[in-house]
Amino acid sequence: MPFVIRIALLALALVPPTQGLAQEARIFEPDDGSYSFQYPQGFALNHMFADGTGDVTGITASSMDNGDVLITFLGPRDPGDFANVTEENRQAIVDEFTKAIAVLPSIKLKSSAMTTMLGQPAVDMVFTNKRFKSVAINRYVFTVHDGKAYNFECIYREDKAEQFAPACDLAVSTVSLHGADTGSAGGGTIIETLQ
Repeated sequence: MPFVIRIALLALALVPPTQGLAQEARIFEPDDGSYSFQYPQGFALNHMFADGTGDVTGITASSMDNGDVLITFLGPRDPGDFANVTEENRQAIVDEFTKAIAVLPSIKLKSSAMTTMLGQPAVDMVFTNKRFKSVAINRYVFTVHDGKAYNFECIYREDKAEQFAPACDLAVSTVSLHGADTGSAGGGTIIETLQ
């Protein structure tokens, strides 16, 4: 736990003071209590359906001005050929995600880098998707923990990256698993505001 706290504090320290994430962080936890992560105020629960009904799938700050802004934690699932994540198999992981994500010519891999999630090495992949006049960022942070695959999906506009990439970083650096079954669907709650 001290390692997770140090990572969270490091993430908060790297955020510019104008963002104010340290004073405004909240904790998201699904109804089944299987995991939690921190995120800045200004986000709301994201439901499966646009009318606000259905299961909670993550958090959102989508608006007319912001465009689509979504952060979703996915897993557990079968890791396929990847028993773990290392620098040596990073390219193979990136290739698998590229094959699954870049299904249109407008979607391109922009970058990939090693990071840490759930106390394990992880791959942070950024894809761009040019749509009309704007470019969307689809960011995937993938790891394998206890034989199961997990990843975050963060979506925001490229011109809003300075505003919303830190929220993705905060979620990735603070996510932790709490139960044996992290795959059950259900709603989510905001537990508290961190001061």
